[in-house]
Amino acid sequence: MATFINPFVDRGFKIIFGRDESKALLIDLLNDLFENEHVITDLSYLNVEMPADCTDSRTAIFDLKCKDKDGNFFIVEVQNAAQSYFYERSLYYLCRMICDQDKPGDEWKFSLCPVYGIFFLNFKSGKTDKVRTDIVLADRSNGRQASNLIRQIFLEMPFFDKEEAECENGLDYWLYTLKNMEKLETLPFKGQKALFRRLEELAKIVNLNKKERMEYEECLKIYRDNQNTWDYAIENGFKEGKEEGIKEGIKEGFKEGRIATSREIAGKLKAQGVDIAAIMTCTGLDADTIASL
Repeated sequence: MATFINPFVDRGFKIIFGRDESKALLIDLLNDLFENEHVITDLSYLNVEMPADCTDSRTAIFDLKCKDKDGNFFIVEVQNAAQSYFYERSLYYLCRMICDQDKPGDEWKFSLCPVYGIFFLNFKSGKTDKVRTDIVLADRSNGRQASNLIRQIFLEMPFFDKEEAECENGLDYWLYTLKNMEKLETLPFKGQKALFRRLEELAKIVNLNKKERMEYEECLKIYRDNQNTWDYAIENGFKEGKEEGIKEGIKEGFKEGRIATSREIAGKLKAQGVDIAAIMTCTGLDADTIASL
């Protein structure tokens, strides 16, 4: 039995970073990400759902969405399953948040607030060979940043391979701890970061209340089932020795396994009285599907 929750499970990530009692942890993580650029002193959590603009457009639901006292917006997401167009999808969501700042009337002078997207990827995207990819709007000829309105930071965790003794700064401490948390019996770096004592307390499974424990365990089941489905699909694809085999294995595995498992778990959560938004986050199912169960 693990001592600490898995932070790459949606519910686990929100337990660590998405509550008022854990706000200081999120602020510390963001400050380590933006070291020597600007300092965040306070955050307010916002509704994670961005409704569709019209009946045939997309509703966006984020893991975390917040705003600092200077008006900067932050989306923080964990993504476990590889997606071909995740970089593009994340840009679409940030653009939606820029457009959402539109105000009616002739007096508005496009006084937009910056939107930052921080995306923890538990897979290799194929677009880079490093841990951190930092995308800004820049002048192509000289590389100088032209605007701070949109910024994407991708952290591809499989590339982070430092051992505990090799970690040198605050971001290293965070990435090492998050990547290895589920395997640890006690958290490291408490001497370097006093806040990690609070992190250790919040992340212990025994400290979860009954509702949190139930939601976390259901989300953990989906996470493990998806990982097993993914591994099975790739393994069988390679056995056939064809790229097409990999694609078909993934397609069929997720179609038959993930959806069925998600529906089963959604039904259980619904029966327990868990709200629809939480069930959508845990299972990835839409509200209409959940309502029909």
